[in-house]
Amino acid sequence: MSFKKGLLFLLIVTLIFGVVGCGKNDTPAQSSGDQDSDKKVTLSVTAAWAEGNSMLYGMDDFAKKVSEKTNGTVEVVWGGGPEAIPTYQLVEALRNGIIDIAWTSHTYNVSHVPVMEAMKLTDAVKLRETGGFDLVKELYKEKLNSHYIAATTNGLTYNLYTKNEVNELEDFDGLTIRATPAYQAFVEALGAGVVNTAPGEAYQALERNVIQGYGWPSVGVKDFGWQEVSKYIIQPAFYNVDVCIMMSDKAWNKLSESQQQAIMEAGREVEAASNEYYVKAIADENDVLKAEGMEELTLTPEVADAYYKLAYEKGWESALKVDPENANKLKELSE
Repeated sequence: MSFKKGLLFLLIVTLIFGVVGCGKNDTPAQSSGDQDSDKKVTLSVTAAWAEGNSMLYGMDDFAKKVSEKTNGTVEVVWGGGPEAIPTYQLVEALRNGIIDIAWTSHTYNVSHVPVMEAMKLTDAVKLRETGGFDLVKELYKEKLNSHYIAATTNGLTYNLYTKNEVNELEDFDGLTIRATPAYQAFVEALGAGVVNTAPGEAYQALERNVIQGYGWPSVGVKDFGWQEVSKYIIQPAFYNVDVCIMMSDKAWNKLSESQQQAIMEAGREVEAASNEYYVKAIADENDVLKAEGMEELTLTPEVADAYYKLAYEKGWESALKVDPENANKLKELSE
């Protein structure tokens, strides 16, 4: 090769590599959040209730939405109920990153975040509008090493159910009611005695007149057959059942930014759908209960107002006692 030809060859090679180099620089680097680069992750859900329980509404829909929104890179699978980790030990397993996702209740987390006792007094959709959701998320991040994803039973209320006819608040005097800590203070304020029997023991207790009533979410009475041994569905309903989706920091940090965003979006969509679902589910359940002999006993407006007001006074009183600062914040963001 002659000297001139050699120079020409080197010039051509230089130009080719220069063009290629420019092409590389002009192509934007793929961000770690791009879904094509997301690693595949499987997240297991451990629940406070057994598989198939009515408190697990939305779980299948949540899993499906997460898969769709992450192009199949995140799979949510069933990891077990109380047989895997007892209900009240879920909070510690979540805090320590032993589990990925907890399908649990805010009420079950009060040992670590006492103000969560007030979540039953709030509306999840409204909290998102006022900034309350962010407050709850920050508290869980700080105190439980976890991320609050969504509420799943917004719209599911509680009712009291009795064997005896109740028309005035004074009619609760002398009754013994099966209750949980979620509404025990309210029942006691009505003048009734309280027992904390397990749900499985309530049928026999009603049958033997050991208790004359019980509190329960507005869906699920028929699962225990209590309509056979009780008579009245007391209206109005009160509070919100506070089932929620939580994720441990350890699991959260396995995800890319786009995967994290997809999980939050899926949770929000399930939360929004719960209101409509439970309005219908409650009406359907009451129809079944009435067909089997129960009656809806709606308190007069004056009595109902006093009943409802007392429920919320006692609920906030309890939350303010355990964490005044955060309970006041949550109350302001709920009103």
